[in-house]
Amino acid sequence: MKFVETIKRWSWQILAVLFFVLFLGKGCTSTKISKTNKNIDEMQVEIDSLKTEISKLRDQSITRKDLKDEMEIVMLDFLIYEDDLDRGKTSLSQIKNKIESND
Repeated sequence: MKFVETIKRWSWQILAVLFFVLFLGKGCTSTKISKTNKNIDEMQVEIDSLKTEISKLRDQSITRKDLKDEMEIVMLDFLIYEDDLDRGKTSLSQIKNKIESND
């Protein structure tokens, strides 16, 4: 009974504090929502730029023949370097320098 009387006496203060807490909660929630919306917008811009880059790369794709030709060139260079190294015409460091100068 004493508890009910205390609540009745302090009811307007209790309600004021409750409304204040609810007001703060709403404000914090709106700030969080606006930050989340901003992050979503930034991510959408990044996604759009990635889509653009992917479409550019897709347009520049290589064919199977191009890949095979490049592999054959690399293998031929390897055989030439290996033969020169076996015959003592060149050293490993010279081969490394040739490769690095071609890059």
